[in-house]
Amino acid sequence: MSSSSSSLINTLHIIQTTLTLCFYPIWLILGIIGCLLNLIVFSRPHLRKMSCSIYFFATSIDHLMTLLVGIGPALYSLSYPNPQIESLLFCKLRGYIFQICLMLSRWFIAFACIDRYVLTSDKVNLRNFAKSTIAYRIIIIIICFWLIICSHRIIFYDIKGNLCGIVNNMAAAIYHSLYVIIGGGIFPIMIMIICTRLIRQNLEYKHKKRIELSVSSYQRNPSDQQVLNILFVQIICYIIFTTPQLCNLMFITMSITLHNRSSEHLAIESFFSFLAELILYLFPVTSFYLYTLTSHTFRKELIKSIRLIIGRHNRFTSIIDNKSVVYHVEHQQNTINVCENSVKNN
Repeated sequence: MSSSSSSLINTLHIIQTTLTLCFYPIWLILGIIGCLLNLIVFSRPHLRKMSCSIYFFATSIDHLMTLLVGIGPALYSLSYPNPQIESLLFCKLRGYIFQICLMLSRWFIAFACIDRYVLTSDKVNLRNFAKSTIAYRIIIIIICFWLIICSHRIIFYDIKGNLCGIVNNMAAAIYHSLYVIIGGGIFPIMIMIICTRLIRQNLEYKHKKRIELSVSSYQRNPSDQQVLNILFVQIICYIIFTTPQLCNLMFITMSITLHNRSSEHLAIESFFSFLAELILYLFPVTSFYLYTLTSHTFRKELIKSIRLIIGRHNRFTSIIDNKSVVYHVEHQQNTINVCENSVKNN
């Protein structure tokens, strides 16, 4: 290995370590807090009955797992040997679980968009699709589907240098890139965009129909606009945060056709994969903050949840204090009785 090649590899390693130390702890803290708050809001009794909220609840669980499985090992490797390049078993399992988590969140949101579309439809048959029981079934089907589709990671993942991935099988690498680009990129984006357009058409139709029925008493439903705002923001953020990963997959697929790749080439691949993941984590990290900024209903439910938690804490504290007062009074009374009995005996 030449001195210039060694210098480049060391420089990339230093930059990656610095970025990991600066950003990953922030990503992890903000992401975990946001996901937990999402779970609290979407678990409220009346929201649990809404099929759309069930998809968001499942997405929040998946986002939490994505952050733990993805960022956790990266932070661990700052102080200890990187388990992804030290253990082949960990390399395979981490890649398998991480890929499943990424796919699940994308398709949960895609079906949430479908659910929102059918809710705005004037056709009864379509509206019947937006039921909590159907949402649970679809979530189970999506999980089972990606558990099978992502299994090639366990078979073909390998370690070469500082890179954990599909490095020795060109056919498997091409299949992996195509299924991620199509199944995790193109199809979910198409579904989100198409559903947004259909929802807009449904709302415009309802708008015209309400005006025809009653011009004077008509008021636009603010929740309809909130739905469009959330969809639009999600689509934009999804495209921005996932595009680097898709481009990186295409780069790795093209480079695997090259024989006898140098250590310098592998270090560059590993560094670009790291940057793609760094940006990709912003999607689960920002979900709570996007909901808060774009939905008045979500903010209102969040405030109610926080007040409820604070109220329960205050009631619990009050009960403890009351028990302490009762115990103190009883203790004082027992002391007085003992003193009186002692005086009488004397």
